[in-house]
Amino acid sequence: MNHRQYREWQKEQLIRQIQQQRLDLAASKTLWLEKTEPLDRGWQKVYGLRKYMAVGSSIIALYGIRHPSKLIRWSRRALGLWGTIRLFRKTFSQQ
Repeated sequence: MNHRQYREWQKEQLIRQIQQQRLDLAASKTLWLEKTEPLDRGWQKVYGLRKYMAVGSSIIALYGIRHPSKLIRWSRRALGLWGTIRLFRKTFSQQ
């Protein structure tokens, strides 16, 4: 095999390798999109509510300045309620 034939053979091998990598990449892309779909949906919901969250956080900040002890009390209650809801979801979703 002379130098020119060897280069042609090597070129063919590289082209086959590139094609295989493209096929693997396409398969990985679909798997990636399937795995990240719940996260994407959640992000879209948060992004859609950004105006309301900005207004709500401003109101909560003003309320916290005027009544800091009430804000702390209500935030603890909210975190406790959120933890309870998560516990119930985990408990009942396993069955």
